[in-house]
Amino acid sequence: MIKFVIMLADIKKAVLSGIMISVGGAIYLSCIAKGYTWLGAVLFAAGLYTICEYGFNLYTGKVGYIAFRFTDFSYVRLVLLVLICNLLTTFLLGILLRNVFPLIKQEAEKIYAAKLTVPYWKSFVSGIFCGLLMFLSVDTWKRGSKIGCFIYIPVFILCGFDHSIANSLYNGIALGEHTFTVQNLLFVLTVIAGNAAGGMTVPLLTRGNQNETQVSAPKQ
Repeated sequence: MIKFVIMLADIKKAVLSGIMISVGGAIYLSCIAKGYTWLGAVLFAAGLYTICEYGFNLYTGKVGYIAFRFTDFSYVRLVLLVLICNLLTTFLLGILLRNVFPLIKQEAEKIYAAKLTVPYWKSFVSGIFCGLLMFLSVDTWKRGSKIGCFIYIPVFILCGFDHSIANSLYNGIALGEHTFTVQNLLFVLTVIAGNAAGGMTVPLLTRGNQNETQVSAPKQ
């Protein structure tokens, strides 16, 4: 019973993260439509700021910490649960938003169509860089530097790096013939893997440093 209550709490926090990423993504798309891409990149950070401040569960904020605890299968299961909840929440909210805000629908369709034309290896690399920046955003927050959120997030957005959860929002908004295809599935899985690889980069390269492990690992 206790495990169920804990799992339910984790699901709720993952859903809330999906909602906040959807808010950030909607802001970003609205700004693009009005010619203020840079502003959208900055305001997108509001979503992650809220997630970090309230301790919600976001896949790209948690997956990197697996590198500190490869044998902690309960944590791995948590990350997978968070991933599924994040993806479902953003995708469903994307479908809702496409029917309410036609302006962002047009932008999402253009963005997602372009993503599907990119070779998988490039999407993987793009996901790596995004995962790296997302880990830095969350980890610097945990270390007391909240400004990192407003530096790393605009950087990954302006560079066009792929964020698996934000992409799920765009996927829902751009719902169409491409959505339930093998091509799209492979793209989604590729970015998820890239985000994981990028998120684990810093932890893997600092595992030998006891201070790094002591500071970062217990907090996730």
